[in-house]
Parts: sequence; structure tokens; C-alpha cells
Amino acid sequence: MNIKKNNFTCIIGLGFVGLTLAITMANRGFKILGVEKNKLILKNLKNKQAHFYEPRLKQNLKKIITKKKFSFFNKIPKNKNISTYIITVGTPLNAQKKIITKYIVKTCNEIAAVLKNNDIVILRSTVKIGTTRDIVFPILKKTGKNFYLVYCPERAVEGSALKELYTLPQVIGGIDNNSINKAVKIFKKITKKTVTTSNVETAEMIKLIDNSSRDVFFAYANEIARTCDAIGLSASEVIKSGKSDYDRTDIAKPGLVGGPCLHKDPYIFSESIKKRNISAEITLMARKINERQPIEIVNFIYNYLKKINNFPKRLKISLIGLAFKGYPVTDDLRGSMAIQVFKALKNKFRSSKFFGYDPIVSDTNIIKLGLKKTSSLSDAFKNKDLVIILNDHHVFSNMPIEKFSRKLKIPSIIYDFWNHFDKNKLNLPDNIEYISLGAHCKNKNFI
Repeated sequence: MNIKKNNFTCIIGLGFVGLTLAITMANRGFKILGVEKNKLILKNLKNKQAHFYEPRLKQNLKKIITKKKFSFFNKIPKNKNISTYIITVGTPLNAQKKIITKYIVKTCNEIAAVLKNNDIVILRSTVKIGTTRDIVFPILKKTGKNFYLVYCPERAVEGSALKELYTLPQVIGGIDNNSINKAVKIFKKITKKTVTTSNVETAEMIKLIDNSSRDVFFAYANEIARTCDAIGLSASEVIKSGKSDYDRTDIAKPGLVGGPCLHKDPYIFSESIKKRNISAEITLMARKINERQPIEIVNFIYNYLKKINNFPKRLKISLIGLAFKGYPVTDDLRGSMAIQVFKALKNKFRSSKFFGYDPIVSDTNIIKLGLKKTSSLSDAFKNKDLVIILNDHHVFSNMPIEKFSRKLKIPSIIYDFWNHFDKNKLNLPDNIEYISLGAHCKNKNFI
């Protein structure tokens, strides 16, 4: 496909999905116009800065802006020859865990006001099954224009997006075959492989089950951890030993499960099929397991500490690893279960002081959570009664925990949601205990 010199691609919504796609497409020769309502995001872009962390994002963004391959506005510009519109606006959940589609409706109305014959509209936001056909299509149809419409889900993982967007197969579901063919020509400029579906709803469902199935996958690991905690076994040993040279057993590592997709997509999937009198039983139970984990673990910690003689009532508690995941690296706090752990801790330890550390999350965002920022990882341990490791960033598995443990108060606890260490191999001071998820048995070093 030859990219026409004077034709522009307009990406509406410059969050994680929109901005990484804008950079990728600009690097492939497309002329990109970005539309974003958030004034702070636009201010950052004017300074050639992104509002989130992604490896190589800053350098790539500066390059495409400098070379005038990417410009941005607070509304769709009317004086540009736009032939492609890509919708990447947010679809959050409301208090009842139902999807909010008003931003998609508003965006479609804005596109309809400038739509020309033979333009293509690509919906990329996560949506309920049927959204493209039942919401987007009717709005565009009212224009009386001939247009192409497809749903193409974003499936790149945070922390590797600028790499994966060039390699992942792009799923394309269209309102008709001509729309699919048009989108294939566009995406083949980005990635080598495209996967076309027989209808647009199949593409919408693929996105939802991608994330819902991963949530189930992780929930099963957390159910194993919960069981091992109750029995007195080590979930880490059970999982590692059980799948050693045995490919038929594939179980994830237990840990906190959240993020911008996994905390909402199972609910969107469930909502999609509810009107058809089907309940997403496994999907919703998995989400329940992953959501109740923070409260259960905080209750365990609270009850455990109550049994320790002379343990102070007012604690200094450090929470380390606040982004929703540590690998691949991100600074994203959306849907982070670390925040839920913090809320549960505040409820149980009302008079305590809380400190935060994350190798990627900015000081400003840590403070916005209500935590006092520690100056370093070492400082997160200094004079603390309780340190909780909340994500799987490599800096935690590589830290000198034995050295850091000597900075803690006596007695104190290190709780690790991610089993970064084998406690049987740790040489910790007396009355300093390391406890990990799925291994709540008492450490012999604790007196």
C-alpha cells in the first residue's frame, strides 16, 4: 500500500494505546494527527514529553515530533485531508462495573461531522460485544457517506508495546469485506501478519477473552497460593516442582493481578453476554479471587502481628512496587492491586505511617496516592516495622535483602506477594521474618 503524501491518519485518544500506536505508525511513514482532550497530556506533548513510561517512548516521541510526522490537537482539525480515523478513547467502568461508552459516542459524533466518502474508521478501544455494529455504525451511517468501518483490538503489553506493535498479528473484524480489505492494507504497513475474522463481533470478543482468560490463569495460581497458605505448604514449590519437565502443567506464579485491562475486561465480557441469559461464571469467579486477595492478605498480616509480643501499635509501613506490574516495566497505576492493599492497610492500621517506593512511578504520583516517598529502596527499609513487596520488578529480586533487613526495626516483617526469595536460603536477623504469598508457615528465624 502506498501512503498518499497528503493523507493523514487521525488517532483520537492519546493514552497508552493511542500514543504508542501513533509512534509506531509515524515510524512506518504515516502522517499522524493526534486528538486529546486532556490539557495536561497536550502540555506534555508540546514539550515533547509523554505522560507515562514505556521503554524507548521518549526518544521516539521526540523524533517524530521534531520531524513533523506527528502533530496534536484538542479536537479533530478540519483543514487536514484525513482519510483514516482511529478511535482509542477510554472505556472505564462505572460504580456498578458496567462499561461507560459515552466517550466513544462523543468521538463518533465528532468524526461524523467531518467524515468524507471512502474514509475508514477503526475502533481500537476495548468495548462490549456489539458496540461497533450497534453504536458506532448507526452514528456514521446517518452522515449518508460511504465509509469503511472495522474493529481492530490493541493487544500489545505495556512495557513492550513499541516492540510488539511491529510483530504481533493484528486482528481485524469489519462491518463488511471491503472494510476488512481496506484495514488489512493499512496494518500490513505496520506488522507482517493480519488475522481477519468473519464478523466484527468476533474481533471484539477476541480482545475480551484475551484478557479475561489471563485473569483466570492468574486466579488459579492465586487459588493454589490460598490453599497452600491454609495447609502450610509452599505454593512456589508446588508449582515449580509440579511443572518441572512436565509441559502439560502450566501454572502461573501467584501474585497481585490488576492493571488497566485485567481489572475491567472480565466485567465487560460478562456484561456482553448477560443479556443473552448467560453468566460468565468462571470469568467472574476468577476476578473475585484476584480482587479479594489484597483484603485477605492484609487481614492475615494484621492477625499475625497481633500475636507477636511487643509489636508496636503504630507502625511504619513501606509499600514497594506500586505499578500494577513490575515486568515488563511500567509506571501505570491504573487498576493496580497495590492501591487496594494500601486501602485495606489504612483500614486495619489506622494510626500507622505509610511510605512508598517504586523504581518507575514518579514521586508526584506516589505522593498523590497518599504515601510519603522514600528517597531510595534502602530507605524504604530503614526503621520500618513492615515492608510489603507488591510487584515483580527485577530490582526487588536483585536487592540485598539481608543487608536491608538489618535496617528494619526489631521485630519486623517483610511480606512478599511475588516470592522474590527463598526464605530457607535467607540469613535474616532474629525477630525479622520474611513471609511470602503461598507460604504463610512460620520462619524458624522468628523468635
